[in-house]
Amino acid sequence: MSQRVNPVAWVAWAGAAALLVVTTRNPLYLLLATAALTAVLLSLDRRSVAQAAWGTVLRVGAVVAAVSVLFNLLTVHTGDRVLAHLPDAIPIVGGPVTLNALVYGLVSALAIFDLLLLAAAFSAAVDRAALLRLVPGPLAAVGVAAIIGLSIFPQTLRAVREVREAQMARGFRIRSIRDVPPLLVPVLTLGLEHAFDLAEAMESRAFGAGRLARIPARWAIVGVAVAAVAAVAVGLGYRFAAAVFLVPVVALIVAVRRGAHGRSRYRALTWDWSDAAVLATATLGALLVVASIASAALSYSPYPRLTWPSFAPAPGVAGLLIAAPALLPHGRRPA
Repeated sequence: MSQRVNPVAWVAWAGAAALLVVTTRNPLYLLLATAALTAVLLSLDRRSVAQAAWGTVLRVGAVVAAVSVLFNLLTVHTGDRVLAHLPDAIPIVGGPVTLNALVYGLVSALAIFDLLLLAAAFSAAVDRAALLRLVPGPLAAVGVAAIIGLSIFPQTLRAVREVREAQMARGFRIRSIRDVPPLLVPVLTLGLEHAFDLAEAMESRAFGAGRLARIPARWAIVGVAVAAVAAVAVGLGYRFAAAVFLVPVVALIVAVRRGAHGRSRYRALTWDWSDAAVLATATLGALLVVASIASAALSYSPYPRLTWPSFAPAPGVAGLLIAAPALLPHGRRPA
């Protein structure tokens, strides 16, 4: 599958998947999410620049996750399943090495890797130009800046690959750290050239010269105050206070819409049955996760006693629904 659903459906899918991953540490649900996200990622076009870049990110993320597991195993000395006991004279790592710490480290690393898989699939599937067209007119400048920021890493990897191939064609080989500068200098030069070209293109199109929406200062003050109070309430354990965050968000949307001005569009956003299917499954999955949060079905901790994680049908179905985009027929259409 490649570009088979439109950006709105992809945004809903990514939000539902991220909601499940960040709200649970149950390894069963995280493994379901891993399988679903992997299926979606493998169903996408892996020849794109973004896909190649995120492949590198996933490999680096796997190494970092392994290091974090080892760090948690050696620094957390809590649990009822002791595997070994390091001498207490060793700073930080001295003490009991527990299976509980190993399990918690593996679960946390799995959650981080799931988020990387989600970001890789979303970045490879959604065309940045189509995603930018979803941004309201007054926020176009911010949206373009965000899209440029997301493009830096893939473009840098492409420049590194091009420079490396050119140097290898000349018989150059990296044998030590002293051979790295001949690669870094051309990559830096290409990066500056791309930056100047982008700046000239944006300047020629009068980027940023349009009228922006003005948000009253009192709205901003009230929004910040409400968000701060809601953050404190969530920190104290009142989970449902997170809904208060919607108040400043709605206020910001209203202010932006009031100051919005028209923006030309070359192609209208279209929907078909596959778009509706992805949006419906994402909405259903998000609702199942929210219901599971209220019933504490997502909670799991290997401390102080290591037990087998429980499994509830609702979050399990939500994890399976993440794989919905991978079941769509292959094909490509304009975003």
